[in-house]
Amino acid sequence: MQDEQLTYTSAMKELEEIVQKLQSTDCEIDQLCQLTERSVKLLAFCKEKLTKTDEQLVKLLDSLDN
Repeated sequence: MQDEQLTYTSAMKELEEIVQKLQSTDCEIDQLCQLTERSVKLLAFCKEKLTKTDEQLVKLLDSLDN
């Protein structure tokens, strides 16, 4: 999937697929580094998305107190 079209849901789905590949006996050692690198990028994307969402929610909830 193109990173420009990436959503949190699609990133999580791809991460789940990568975990399945890594747990499979079919996973070749040559793929290990590539899959791990992609996983790190996806995890960073998800973390950033969650952090931004949390910040937005905090601002919205704080605005209710004013």
